[in-house]
Amino acid sequence: MNYNQIGILLAICAIAFLGITWRKVSNPYVKGLWKSGLLVFTLYAALLIYIEIRWQFISDYANKFDLNGNGFVDLNEYSDEAIKAMNRRTYGSTVRGYAPLTMAAFSSIIGFAYLVSDWFVTRLKNKK
Repeated sequence: MNYNQIGILLAICAIAFLGITWRKVSNPYVKGLWKSGLLVFTLYAALLIYIEIRWQFISDYANKFDLNGNGFVDLNEYSDEAIKAMNRRTYGSTVRGYAPLTMAAFSSIIGFAYLVSDWFVTRLKNKK
């Protein structure tokens, strides 16, 4: 199990927990925190699922050039297209390793912006 899959499972568990307990929250500020958490974990899971699917397509495309099925592109299987596919696969593995941290930061920034705006709107509604 790689880090992306662990992140997806973590996000799905967090979405389930927040979704189940959301109805029990009555304070509008805490409810905004719950909605923000749902947004963060939903965005996190969706982005990691997209990365996993994209990685699978890149791997399948690179494996297409392995004609004898030994797991390597041998000298008789080389072509410019095969080299490009293998380079994408090796570069993609590096990006795939950093994806959980990068997507966590990205979705947290968006979630925090949503939380601040939701609290601001709630405060304006309460003033009136």
